[in-house]
Amino acid sequence: MVNRMTAKLLFSIFISYPSLNDASLHMKETKEESTVFSSAMKGVKRLAHTKINPIPTKTGLFRKKRPSEEIESQSTFSDHDTLEPVTADDALCFFKSGVQTKRIQKMRTGQCPIEATLDLHGMKIEGAREILHRFLVHCLDQHIRNVLIVHGKGRSQSHPIIKNKLNHWLRQSADVLGFCSATPKHGARGAVYVLLKSQ
Repeated sequence: MVNRMTAKLLFSIFISYPSLNDASLHMKETKEESTVFSSAMKGVKRLAHTKINPIPTKTGLFRKKRPSEEIESQSTFSDHDTLEPVTADDALCFFKSGVQTKRIQKMRTGQCPIEATLDLHGMKIEGAREILHRFLVHCLDQHIRNVLIVHGKGRSQSHPIIKNKLNHWLRQSADVLGFCSATPKHGARGAVYVLLKSQ
C-alpha cells in the first residue's frame, strides 16, 4: 500500500507539474523526496536492453514441402525375386486389374505419347534401383503418366540382369498400373512402356 507521505508527494508533483511531457520543466528533489523515491524503488533492477525480437512470419514456419523434397534416400524395391527369369528376347507385359483394354492396346502398339524417358542400360543393380525410385517420384510429382524405361538386353543373352530386376520392381510399385515391352522404334525388347497412376 502507498503510505501517506508517498501519496502526498505524488499529489504535490501532479499539482505542481500539470504537463510532465514539457521538456522545459525540471523537478528539484528534496532530501525527503529522494529518500522516499529510493525506498519505493528498492529491489527494482535496470533492464539490460529494450530490444524486442521480431516474430517469425508464418511463411517461414509453415511452408509445405513439395513431394520432390521428401524423397527417401533408399528405395523400397525388394530383391526377393519370385518370378521366372526372362531372356533378352522375351516380351514383358503386366497390367493390374482395372486398366482398360483400349489403353493396354494403345501401349502395346506404341500409340501413347511418351512424356519422360529413363535409361538404365548398363547400370549396376543398386544404382538402377535408386534411379528408378527417384524417377517414379519425380514423374508422379509432375503428373506424368506415360513413360519409357530403357533396360537393354544385358551382356548375358540368357537372363539380362536389369531387365529381370525391372520386371520385378515395377510390379511392386503401387504407383505403376502396368507396363509392356516397347515397339521397335523405341527399343523393342530392350525397353518398356510404363503407365503410372493419376494423382
